[in-house]
Amino acid sequence: MKTASTLSDQSLVKPIGRVAKKIKYRYRLVDYKNGRHRTDILLSQTKCNLEILPDGILVLGNFTANIHTIPVMKNEIESITLIRGKEVVDTFPLSPMHILSKLGVPNSISRYVSILPSEYRISETQIIIKCKEFQLSLITSGNRYESLLRSFIKEEYHKQLNLIEKPSINRLNYTADSSL
Repeated sequence: MKTASTLSDQSLVKPIGRVAKKIKYRYRLVDYKNGRHRTDILLSQTKCNLEILPDGILVLGNFTANIHTIPVMKNEIESITLIRGKEVVDTFPLSPMHILSKLGVPNSISRYVSILPSEYRISETQIIIKCKEFQLSLITSGNRYESLLRSFIKEEYHKQLNLIEKPSINRLNYTADSSL
């Protein structure tokens, strides 16, 4: 039978504390330029997250020991450029994605039944936020372009938004005669 003195022994008691939840970062801050067009090396190449709010944009990350957020007020934003990465569709005959694409199903839906990861890919999406005082450049997965666009439109960034889409390559439409 255990007594109170054995239960208070520190070797038997497990420490109770908060377990820090690991944050999954979805963006990377590639470049941060201040008003003099100088790049801040401490802030660039940092994993971060992006929150799009009605009053502005908040970039969250562990940039330095003192800086964990970069707030961007909506009235300071001159332009937001979304650059969609190049989309490549390269399926093979009798692939489920190939069959659905031939039946007219959009690639954004038929990509979920692809067998090989190389059948459908989109290169990274770039986000460039230009303000009066500074400029931020971020990159993220190419599949986040549509959700980012919806978020910016939902929070009424219509006037500041510039959209650029890189050309798509669909190898389903190529034939042996078109290579000439």
